[in-house]
Amino acid sequence: MAKPKKLGRRCLFRLILLVFLILFAVGIDAVVGSFYRHLTPQSGREAVASLKGNESVKKTGNYVQHPYLHYTARPHQVTFNIQQTNSYAHRNPEVSVERTPGVVRIMAIGGSTTNSFPYIPDPEKTWIAQAARKLEEETGVRVEYINAGLHAGNSADLLAHWVFRNRFFKPDIVVLHMGGNDGIALQFPDYDPEYTHFTHGWRNTSLAARPFERVLLHSNLIKVFYAHWLADISLEAELGRDLITMHSPANALRYVQENEPAGFERNLDLLVRNILEDGAIPVIFPFVYSRGEKLRSGPYGKYAESLQLSYEKDEVVMAGIAERYHLKTISMPADAIRESDFVDFCHLNLSGETIKAEYVTRAVLPLISEIGPEEGVAAIGQTMPEE
Repeated sequence: MAKPKKLGRRCLFRLILLVFLILFAVGIDAVVGSFYRHLTPQSGREAVASLKGNESVKKTGNYVQHPYLHYTARPHQVTFNIQQTNSYAHRNPEVSVERTPGVVRIMAIGGSTTNSFPYIPDPEKTWIAQAARKLEEETGVRVEYINAGLHAGNSADLLAHWVFRNRFFKPDIVVLHMGGNDGIALQFPDYDPEYTHFTHGWRNTSLAARPFERVLLHSNLIKVFYAHWLADISLEAELGRDLITMHSPANALRYVQENEPAGFERNLDLLVRNILEDGAIPVIFPFVYSRGEKLRSGPYGKYAESLQLSYEKDEVVMAGIAERYHLKTISMPADAIRESDFVDFCHLNLSGETIKAEYVTRAVLPLISEIGPEEGVAAIGQTMPEE
């Protein structure tokens, strides 16, 4: 009978020792947790936070990664001591998805020349904001604007943003200020209308933990080890798009001459179809850029010929779609904006932005008058073209 008793004591001792070791480890882990910030480098802590799914450590500058939209502007961004974006990453005051009766809603869709940040520091002075105020003054109808401009956004990005976000704001009029960023797609070999030939997702995206690592990272001791191990990992994320400077100006021009903007044509066509089917009025506003010295200077000056040809090809696409769907086009003469009003070859200062607003106002004014505060967009009678 002695052996079973000894065996029982040994098991009990081992159990007590195991419990003690667990409690000791938990205690040590808690102590380490208290000194975690002092025991680890900041870069390592950010890497661990990224592994644990903390969105705030993703260093994407003005951008935020998105599972369906590819990317958006950063919501609630404050720069120049001014609120630059609202909760939907639009560059305008907060606008409810729900419509206000008697208020006409205009949305501007395009790239950085629509968003206008940081070239126009105050969101209330962008061309769409100015146009909305001018339209109110001219018509006496309250006009609400949404600046859905997206930095570097091409027609594929803007189509996705319409489908998954912007359509739900139910705008009456949608100004499509496009063609610039899609011109970049023509500057590369092996053109693919899905833009996979120069777009590659995100570069240096934030870390993602494997399933077993999520369990391990509950331990402060493991977090300290990971923080030192990953201290040199970069969390800087950039839009994974190639630059035209990776090719010589001569090759870029040759690619533009060979390529046709099939991707832009089909993306814009589908975007216009969606806007019409959602009950809004699309207005075509081709890309505005310098034809003078600003185009031929700066980092892309050597590519002036290929850039201008790509923009001209995109203008042809926009003109064809405007004709196909009987859409109003905002036409600005090449010399409408002085060279001195260009910050670079396409972004404008406040004076240039005001000129843009005047042309938009003239084009949209008849539509506002026809819509009126009560009738709504049905009064315009926009229809899909006959097959």
